[in-house]
Amino acid sequence: MRTDRGSGTILALAAVVASTALFGGMQIVAHNVLNQHRLQAATEAMALAATDSLRGLTTGFPCVEANEIALKNMAIVDECRIVGLEVMISAHLDGLGIVLTAKARAGPSY
Repeated sequence: MRTDRGSGTILALAAVVASTALFGGMQIVAHNVLNQHRLQAATEAMALAATDSLRGLTTGFPCVEANEIALKNMAIVDECRIVGLEVMISAHLDGLGIVLTAKARAGPSY
């Protein structure tokens, strides 16, 4: 005659493993969402700094200023385009298995 002794232990262990895996997956998603917001904020700061440099409010070259801010935020500038008094920046960051991208534009308001 077979008994079910120990089956509760297996069931509890399976529940702990499943919840740990779910928690780990949610942490990866949350980490990438946080990094996306940080990248967007850094890209906007790059565009603002480049615009200030372009208008002569600060010293330096616009795209060089953007690259310096990108280095401080561990991002990589893909494109730095200047059209008139507007600066358009595109940057990316390698997340946990995902490449995160952000774009920003800054210039005078008309």
